[in-house]
Amino acid sequence: MRLKAPTPDPRAASVLLAALVVGWAILARQTSEHWWWVATLDLIPPQLLLPLFALLAWLAWRAGQLRWAAWNVLAAAAFVVVQVGLVLPSERPVVSAPITLLSLNTLDASADPGRIAQLARREGADVVVLQEALFKDRPQETYAARVRAAFPGWSTAHQGELLTLTRLPLLESRPLRFPQTGHVLLVTRLQTRTGEVTVVNVHLPTLALLTDINRPGEPRALPGRVAWRLHLRRELPGAVSQVQATAPGAVVLVGDMNAPARGELHRLLRATGLRDAFVQAGAGFGFTYAARLGFLRLDYTWGDGVVFTAARALPEVLSDHRPLLVRFGLHPGTTSSSVRQP
Repeated sequence: MRLKAPTPDPRAASVLLAALVVGWAILARQTSEHWWWVATLDLIPPQLLLPLFALLAWLAWRAGQLRWAAWNVLAAAAFVVVQVGLVLPSERPVVSAPITLLSLNTLDASADPGRIAQLARREGADVVVLQEALFKDRPQETYAARVRAAFPGWSTAHQGELLTLTRLPLLESRPLRFPQTGHVLLVTRLQTRTGEVTVVNVHLPTLALLTDINRPGEPRALPGRVAWRLHLRRELPGAVSQVQATAPGAVVLVGDMNAPARGELHRLLRATGLRDAFVQAGAGFGFTYAARLGFLRLDYTWGDGVVFTAARALPEVLSDHRPLLVRFGLHPGTTSSSVRQP
């Protein structure tokens, strides 16, 4: 007579997995911009853990432990929303004179300007915000000039690798340096039919765990370099607050932040009064990296004093990031600091 192999008891493993993901969520939200190892862990796509939930649910079902099977199914659903970042569809508000914004990391100026312009025309973009718009291996050539040629009649603002183009009246553009690390944002003030909006173009660095990507002025040793980068990233909310305090109207922060939405940076930006466009007006996961097989959301549009009506990552492959398209309207009769959305 053949003996039936005992079915593994999944209960302890189910509790352990749930504790692991809850601990991950808490650590990421509280310390991912302070502890380098948490920041590194937080860049691992959390959806890699989903097969474990499926396996434990299947083992519990085989063992006749239906409650534990349901536990793992519900835990997986919560994990997909809280950690993977699923945004469920919801009703979108209607605004007058909506503004369309397109953002893209061009991968060291490798994205074809003609294709960017074609995409902008197709989507009716009013503002195009680019990062890494600078040749690294051909300093004698100017990528910004090629982009400007592809957008005839548009106004442009340029600071280092950051390039902002608009067909709206451009009232002012200026760089804004972080006080301690010297990292630069590009701030542009635009006139729309319903009021002024200040657009902040940002590109935050990665953790620089590789030794060949040092930036001028930062430590060369790995521990010091990583600590420097984390400190730089923590300076962003203060810089944004400075813009909010002086902006005559709404403020929109847009660009590649190299940080997942579940981390500490997201929490710090929310504390400034900014709201994530994709959370308010997107649906699905909104992965912007990598372009061909998205698994992380690293590119964002945040707003204060605006109403987001649409936010999505476009499928076009122009660089290693997907283009981010956002539509929004301005809150009438308000300044940036007077609107705090729930």
